[in-house]
Amino acid sequence: MSDDNKQPGANTRKVSLKNLYLDHNNFRLIHEVDQVNVPDDRIKEKDVVNRTYRMIVGDKNQNIQDLVDSFKSNGYLPVDQIQVRELPDGGYVVVEGNRRIAALKYLSNEYEQKSIDLGRLDKNVFSKVPIVLYEDSDEVHHLTLMALKHISGNRKWGEWNQAKLLENEIKKHNISEEDVCRRVGITKTELRRSIRALALGNQYQASDYGDQFNEAMFPIFREAARNTALKEWLQWDDAANLANDIGNRELFFSWLSREPIEDDIDSDSSGKYYKYQEPVISKRDDIGTLSKIIRDPAAIEKLKQCRNLNETYRTSDIIFRERARDAVNAVTTDIATLGLLAISSEQTPQLEEALGKLRGVVEKARSSNLQGVEQTSVFYDRIDSHFSSIKVTAYRRLNGLTVHKISRINLFAGMNNSGKTSFLEALYLLCKQNDFNGVVDVLRRRGKIPEDRLSSRWLTDQLTENITVEGVFDNKNSSVEIRPFMEESALLERTRYLKSIEISTRFENHRLESLTRIYQGQDRETQADTIKLLSKVIFSSPFFFNEPHHYTSFYHKAVQSKLLSKIFTFIQKKVVATVRDVRLVDEFQRFLVTDDNFKSSMDLTSYGEGLQRIFLTSLLFASAENGVVLIDEFENAMHADLIETFTPFLHELAKDFNVQVFLTSHSKECIDSFVKTIPKDAVEDFAFHALVRDNHGTIAIREFDGKEFSKLIEYGDVDLRRAK
Repeated sequence: MSDDNKQPGANTRKVSLKNLYLDHNNFRLIHEVDQVNVPDDRIKEKDVVNRTYRMIVGDKNQNIQDLVDSFKSNGYLPVDQIQVRELPDGGYVVVEGNRRIAALKYLSNEYEQKSIDLGRLDKNVFSKVPIVLYEDSDEVHHLTLMALKHISGNRKWGEWNQAKLLENEIKKHNISEEDVCRRVGITKTELRRSIRALALGNQYQASDYGDQFNEAMFPIFREAARNTALKEWLQWDDAANLANDIGNRELFFSWLSREPIEDDIDSDSSGKYYKYQEPVISKRDDIGTLSKIIRDPAAIEKLKQCRNLNETYRTSDIIFRERARDAVNAVTTDIATLGLLAISSEQTPQLEEALGKLRGVVEKARSSNLQGVEQTSVFYDRIDSHFSSIKVTAYRRLNGLTVHKISRINLFAGMNNSGKTSFLEALYLLCKQNDFNGVVDVLRRRGKIPEDRLSSRWLTDQLTENITVEGVFDNKNSSVEIRPFMEESALLERTRYLKSIEISTRFENHRLESLTRIYQGQDRETQADTIKLLSKVIFSSPFFFNEPHHYTSFYHKAVQSKLLSKIFTFIQKKVVATVRDVRLVDEFQRFLVTDDNFKSSMDLTSYGEGLQRIFLTSLLFASAENGVVLIDEFENAMHADLIETFTPFLHELAKDFNVQVFLTSHSKECIDSFVKTIPKDAVEDFAFHALVRDNHGTIAIREFDGKEFSKLIEYGDVDLRRAK
């Protein structure tokens, strides 16, 4: 073209403003009422050109005024490239830099028509605008270019515009989530959160209130799509991205909208209303308040009547529960502070009085509801079945290991370093789903590191490889993928940042993510819409029993469920007949035993390790109800005779509390003792697995159901650890 001045370099040119066309399909404009997608052969049409220009500059040029002022003050500084693609019939459409070109067009028109003062802007730029031509790129490339600039870059669009671009890459161009995240430089958590918010917004637009939608509402939808309580109330399906509770969904949409006031006096015969109630929810933070009252039917009814969110919250019982929580936190903090100070004897009576009152509060709380047990959020409180298959796709030296013959109690045997503990760890991570604490638990237990000595640098050094585990739990497919990576975002505090861990999970139609950033010298931070566990899960190992504070929660749950008395009865009949009681001393987090052979109570550690192991292991089952118990090195500290005694009781507890058990052992004596005690009428509740290395060093598995392996033991001296 005659007015094109091609510059050195294949893609760099200088062209006239007249040959540059603004992009009507730009995602910056998708929220505009007048925006409709147009094909390339219509981009030059006068009405399209004028409409695009008007949408970009704004009604009173407010969208480009900052650039106009900058050009006049500083001239045209090509800090950011104008990137274009060539049109089939000549000219170029702007891919990146639409606002800058629109500002130049505005100044050019004003200069030609009104001879305005351009300040330091050289008028020659109107005929020689520096551009970069992308000759061989396709639409996906252009989308990625815009995403890098306006989603993960420093010139961000609004949240709605960002989300629509991401949706376009996935739905129109069939790009996988992983590829979108890699191209754009965002996490899967951020991507899915945007897609869910769009889906909820689409349902709103399809509702009776859809005519009130505007892009300024999108942050509210984004917050709603990540709020656990609200999603459960809406019966949100992560797989289909739909709110399935029609009644609650329409009620929620009404709270987002203006509602007409029915007033016969102020309405005309056509039925049009002139008075409206303002929306209940008008900003992002309102979603958090709504989520606090969503499970309170009385509060919901009040909100329907008064349509005032803050008033409803202030008059609900929830605020009193929050005060109680804050008071408990304050007491806990103050007690910790007192422990560091020198307290005089004059203050002792006051402290003793406070201690008595505090004991009364604790006992009252225990009598009304369970306290002291770690509260975990699981998908379903009741289940029909546990794991029926498990596949460790990638974890340490286990690659593609699949377990099929799974029963209520499963014993995994093998020689040292055969992968037994790794299998339990992989299963633990699958149960913990997107809870990063599960990753920390596994690494800390393996490294035998106390909680208060965990180093962030050490933690990140252990997280180097991707982890993938799958399974069928309660007849539903489940999986967890854990990916360590380095983020490139300029917003991170680079001097302290060490690594990020992204966890993506799936269970039935539920898909969850979490993103944890680990820093040196400061607390790690986790972003997640919600944290959900596949089931309650407890991992017991010899190292675990060296941390007494873990026992407190299990003990209180055992008391509440009446498990403790059952444990005492078993110990008296089968282990030590003179034991009468075992009590937790909260101040020291130790157990004191009442024994007929001693005048005063004895510390549990005064007894043999076998008794300690039986007592502490038995405590686990009430807290793992409807879940999973993992026991590493089952034979540790227990003689074969004691194992034969304990195994039937362990089976009884597993049935009573509907728990699935996975144990490991590298002792043939333990395995044989374990098998000998299996009741003939319960053999189907047991399964046996051998982890062995094949000739290539790969870890493989040999599986036997209870009936098969019992016969093998009965007919010969079989060593499960060396199964072929």
